[in-house]
Amino acid sequence: MPDRSSLRVFVSVIVLWAFALVGIMTSCEGKQQTGRSTETATRNPAPVEAAAGSHSTLIGMQYETWFTPHNNRAYDTAEAIPMLGKYSSYNVAVLRKHEEWFEDMGINWLLLDWSNMLWTKPAWEEHKGATRELEETTDLLFKTYSQLQKEGRHPPKLVIMLGLENGAPVPQGVERLNGIIAWLDKNFLDKPAYKDLWLDDHGKPLLTILFNVGLPCQEIARQTAGVVAPRWTVRWMGSQLQNTHVEKCGFWSWMDGPIRQVVTYGASGAEEVVVTPSSFPIPGGWLDPRAVGRDHGAPYLESWKVAFESRPEFIQVHQWNEFAGQKEGEGFGPHHDIYGDEYNLELSDDIEPTDPHKCAYRGCGGWGYYYMNLTTALISLYRHETPGITVMALSSPFKPGVVKKPVLHLDWETIGQPPSSYTLRLDGKTVAKNLHGDKYALDLLHARAGKHKVTLVANGVHTYFDLSPEKLAKKSSTPLPVTSAIEFTYSPGR
Repeated sequence: MPDRSSLRVFVSVIVLWAFALVGIMTSCEGKQQTGRSTETATRNPAPVEAAAGSHSTLIGMQYETWFTPHNNRAYDTAEAIPMLGKYSSYNVAVLRKHEEWFEDMGINWLLLDWSNMLWTKPAWEEHKGATRELEETTDLLFKTYSQLQKEGRHPPKLVIMLGLENGAPVPQGVERLNGIIAWLDKNFLDKPAYKDLWLDDHGKPLLTILFNVGLPCQEIARQTAGVVAPRWTVRWMGSQLQNTHVEKCGFWSWMDGPIRQVVTYGASGAEEVVVTPSSFPIPGGWLDPRAVGRDHGAPYLESWKVAFESRPEFIQVHQWNEFAGQKEGEGFGPHHDIYGDEYNLELSDDIEPTDPHKCAYRGCGGWGYYYMNLTTALISLYRHETPGITVMALSSPFKPGVVKKPVLHLDWETIGQPPSSYTLRLDGKTVAKNLHGDKYALDLLHARAGKHKVTLVANGVHTYFDLSPEKLAKKSSTPLPVTSAIEFTYSPGR
């Protein structure tokens, strides 16, 4: 069977592609909002309520526990191999290591993906195969985090994301969704050992429901009116909000197409935004010319700038560990060339550290600890734990391959304290200094053929985090220089 990740993106592609083709995306302005409900899960959708409690942002990480025999194709189509190897979600040692890393980064909560429950076979009500394994691995995560709390650790709080789409049509889908919610109540919410593991919002555990639609808010409210979840604070989620505009209905985003993700606002201000190292639009997927690759972390900084500007109540980091995609010739669309989930090293959005020496489906290599290190530094800066630092990324494709032209166009992104100027070095030799702005054309006309390393130094600023991909970044006791380097191979005339 297809892996669960592919099914989720298939829904996004088919539903939103249909809207894109016929041009019927409808604005939700002036419509009834479908947002947070503190009594039932939008039985009678109400306008988005004021943000809960503290003004400090709760930073979440999207997380998968589907690495089981029936849920994933054993990393057959992964874009890279995790540093921990091809692990199982039943492996407690892996769960504990992930939790250790989440605490190091400063992650407050995890979003656990159950969004495919309604259409996975056999039906979830049978509690067999894929759905049973997902129930088991989620329960194991709760048990592990409960034990970690007893040991004095502070694991992230937990949020489950259900899904309402592509199963039985409304109202049957709503009825089956209500069955999942009732089952969660009995098998998770009622367990005393799990009481302190939930992320509370408005005094109740937060539950999210993915519903990838581009409908008017009143129609969304009508289709979701039968959902019953009196013990939860419910948030509806969509994706590609730049097309569907359902943030105007109170929807949060799971992932949008442009790298500057859409912010959901409520009565009290910014509520939620996604930050991501890369992204793709609908309908084209990762091979769409508008897709944004990793680009050595520069888009990740650009994405985080939206969060720094808006200071929302919730941030979701997209994402930790999908490691699945579609095989060649098995993409979506009439030509089977629309690829979602993960594609290759550059066109992918996982953050979990990966092995730079292992080979995956579409190539060899990995990003090491780089994106985890970037996340650690960015969260530290965001929370004013290191308010004077600068985070910088020199832009170039993660695996630039061969550069044939005699000019290499560079640009870069920074967050934090603005540098007074920049210095650029090629293979350790200064080629430009006292640079201003964020762009430079590097002349390679006299460079030898072969491998080179270009390093950008930000002057007049500092950091406390070494972002080297070879090791985990730990906060230094003394200031460190702010640098970013890329490697490339120069092969003129070939």
